[in-house]
Amino acid sequence: MPSILKRCEKREYRSSHKVHKRYHPYALVQASLPRHARHLGRGYGTATHIAEVMVARRRDDDPALEQLFHEHAERWKSETGHLSSAAKMVIHPSYLRIIGLGHEGLPLILRELRKRPDHWLIALNAITGEDPSPVGATFRDAVGAWIKWGESKGYC
Repeated sequence: MPSILKRCEKREYRSSHKVHKRYHPYALVQASLPRHARHLGRGYGTATHIAEVMVARRRDDDPALEQLFHEHAERWKSETGHLSSAAKMVIHPSYLRIIGLGHEGLPLILRELRKRPDHWLIALNAITGEDPSPVGATFRDAVGAWIKWGESKGYC
């Protein structure tokens, strides 16, 4: 931690007659960022870095991840099964938490997609930023394209 503190700037804060010096909290975040993303105006770089740090701290490849996925998947299916709007389905908190699993959740989503095809395509697209299905594909074709994509990338 001392190396980060050396790079952080100290700021003075005045309260009545005393001058307090402390490390500015943004300076700590900024010092841990890669050099190209240190300017806080680059919100995307900052957000990406913070998300990567949180994911690295939060998960180790443990069976709890699979259990968490299945709990949220079952809750999502039971609470949104009656909806006809895909937009309403994908804003469900459990669906968003599954997206929050990131790349570690891809094998679980693809396995579920292979067993019971459902509206997982939006989650896959949100996590990967890719869409391997051809334009105008049917749901079945899109599912097949995602499974093929997962096999080619080593997720299946």
